[in-house]
Amino acid sequence: MKILNARGVDIHINPFFLLMLLMYGSVGLLSEMAFALWTVALHELAHIVVAGELGWKVKKIEFLPFGGMIEFDEAFYRSPRSEILISLAGPIHNLVFAGFVFVLLQKGILPAGFGRFVFELNLAMGLFNLLPAIPLDGGRAARAALASSIGVAQATQIAANIGRAVGFVMLAVGVYLFFKGEGNIFLPSLGGFLIFAASKEWKKVLYMRIQDSIRKKERLMKERCMPAEVIAAHEQTLLVEVARRFSPGKISIVMVLSDGLDILGFVTEAKVFEGMRRYGPSVPIRRMVR
Repeated sequence: MKILNARGVDIHINPFFLLMLLMYGSVGLLSEMAFALWTVALHELAHIVVAGELGWKVKKIEFLPFGGMIEFDEAFYRSPRSEILISLAGPIHNLVFAGFVFVLLQKGILPAGFGRFVFELNLAMGLFNLLPAIPLDGGRAARAALASSIGVAQATQIAANIGRAVGFVMLAVGVYLFFKGEGNIFLPSLGGFLIFAASKEWKKVLYMRIQDSIRKKERLMKERCMPAEVIAAHEQTLLVEVARRFSPGKISIVMVLSDGLDILGFVTEAKVFEGMRRYGPSVPIRRMVR
């Protein structure tokens, strides 16, 4: 749900985040509710500051129960270093702030009850977001670290599957505790959200690959030369499986091989995506060989 636009940045609040705030408010924790909002805002600000230092422009911010999600003017999954640094900025901020609050508590500067809430909130948000599970910050950092070796599609699949697994565990535990009268609706709701968000992220991979392919073409036209890679694929390999092997920042050329490992021809990256558009993703690469 979009609430405003600030200097060209669309600011959204996720319904699950509103649910969390209402839960705090319903039990009389108004000050804690306000601080939870402030904590998430600072978490996102840490992402934005690091992104700005690295030259990335923010298009959209969405507040989520466990932090937030930032959308940039272009996909930075093709820049692993940037994605890792930006992703880890939020949870690192939470952990550093938790440490600062802990020191204040030890010195008796903060009220024990409120100070403990602030400490636990930041500690939980920081540690939770470090899990290598998409859509959490740790999942995005893990994807970036893995993308250079196994490709962004497979890396996303791994991190998204971890996200689904974490979501299912939270959902199951939350439902169990709720019916035993020892929990509330927030934990299973957050688990359900993680499952939904992780599945949604995986579905975006093909779109991301197509956009990256377009940028490669633009870069080649501008620079005239750029790195390339040759991928060997059996003639019956599906186009979608071939596309998942493409690496960001490199032009991919597919060498199509027969059962006897004879070279049947070469197919460019652009031809693979064109074939997916015309014939569908489940067509063998052999059909694209002229």
